[in-house]
Amino acid sequence: MKTGVRDFVGFVTLLIVAAVALTIYAGYYTVDQGERAIVLRFGEVTKISEPGFHLKFPFMDSVKNISVRSTKLKNEFAVYSKDVQGADVMVSVNYSLNPAFVTDIYTKYGTDYEARIINPQIVAKAKDAFGRHNAVETIQSRDALAKMVLDDLQEYFTDTGLVFESVQIENIDFSDEYERSVEERMKAEVEVAKVRQNLEREKINADMVRTKASADADAKVASAQAQAESIVMIGNAEATAIRTKSAAIANSPAYVSYMQAERWNGQLPSTVLPAAGVMPILDLRGE
Repeated sequence: MKTGVRDFVGFVTLLIVAAVALTIYAGYYTVDQGERAIVLRFGEVTKISEPGFHLKFPFMDSVKNISVRSTKLKNEFAVYSKDVQGADVMVSVNYSLNPAFVTDIYTKYGTDYEARIINPQIVAKAKDAFGRHNAVETIQSRDALAKMVLDDLQEYFTDTGLVFESVQIENIDFSDEYERSVEERMKAEVEVAKVRQNLEREKINADMVRTKASADADAKVASAQAQAESIVMIGNAEATAIRTKSAAIANSPAYVSYMQAERWNGQLPSTVLPAAGVMPILDLRGE
């Protein structure tokens, strides 16, 4: 065989081997875990493949892989609050694609559905939420604002296969001048709150003092009443005793002699008046 013929045969053989290798390579594909593969035949969707190894018709079928994992998107854009304060915000959104809706998503938006439908709606819903609140409210209620954006996104994408899991307002950057005014306002509110707290404390202390004074006064009144009642009782007892003695004296002259004998110390008077008829204090004569 001539050299030219051998070279041609070798070249053809090399082409055949290359074509076979290319055909084999083009006849299979793999799908990673967390993805789905859209198999297109001349541009038409023929099936959706699960993760793993798959075969396809070489040069006829093409494959588009789409992630169904949870994905985080970040968007930075300008917004205006209800009181017309401009701010640059960064909003991050976690979402995933329901595998059952892969065909619908690809048919409507292709593989760039994030840029075509998701990101524009994130911006629109966030701007709408910020526009419903004053600037101070957006700073103080960031979590509530994020919840509002999440609710709006979930409602908008209902039954589309796009599942929105969470929204975070990562940054709100107002102008330096406005942030200084907010800081000064918040400081003033803190001072007002302190003054109110001090007034409440003083009011409570005054109430406690009045309560204690009232209790002391009630105790003094009660003590005085008890003392007065005791004096009255003693006086009544003494008056009763006096009345009893007076009645005894009036009704029994011998009671007087008994009282004199009870109080006599046993000594006779050292001096007796000469007047006639004067008798000693005690009449010791027997009858």
